[in-house]
Amino acid sequence: MMFSISIPVGSWHPLFPEVLASIARQGVPMELALLDASGDPRVAQAADRSGLAFVYRREGRDGGQAAAIAEGWRKTGGGILAWLNADDLLVPGALKRADTAFRDDPALDVFYGDSVFVDRTGREIGRHGQVADISPLLLRSNIISQPSCFVRREAVERIGGIDETLHYTMDWDLWVRLYVAGARFERTDDVLSMVYWGADTKTASLSVRRLGEMARIVRRHAGPWSAFKTVLATVGHGLFENPEDTILR
Repeated sequence: MMFSISIPVGSWHPLFPEVLASIARQGVPMELALLDASGDPRVAQAADRSGLAFVYRREGRDGGQAAAIAEGWRKTGGGILAWLNADDLLVPGALKRADTAFRDDPALDVFYGDSVFVDRTGREIGRHGQVADISPLLLRSNIISQPSCFVRREAVERIGGIDETLHYTMDWDLWVRLYVAGARFERTDDVLSMVYWGADTKTASLSVRRLGEMARIVRRHAGPWSAFKTVLATVGHGLFENPEDTILR
């Protein structure tokens, strides 16, 4: 089974060489697309040194992260789709675990697992606290860790692909639309990825645009009151809680 993995890079990150090394260690068939909008020569240098065979490489400005992800998927031919950011690492055996799940269940559309958070040096600082079994809770909260999620291409194409207009919540929006369309999900408790957590990450951002995107997803599928509560909880979480305290709970 072939994986198609898009690697959108908006800026250089010290963990990027380790991200590529984590992919190289997987040992399964894959087609990789590197979408480099960073303008930083270190990205290309790390890619050249990685030993990875990229089916597609593009350097230069793009339409944003979601557009880059979709571009990479279009330029590769694997039947299982995923993406990794410049600070997301796969754990050894992650893709083999996903490959087994899809082979064992031909009707499976989405396979996902847990993640741990790491600091800028790659030191583990806690486990993702929000990953949960698939349920209607997904309509109000993103309970899937994106770097640990793998989706069958046909399922993504059936719902029209990733929403390229979104900047922060393209992953959650994709999971929700798959869920509403009746896609089959399977979760494992195994940790499949390591995710950088810091004040400079998009996930930690409380920008108006991010909150607006979140509200739009929840309002569409769970109603305006749920949207209000989700935004309020997110703002409160960001203002009053330390990220390490949260993820270690």
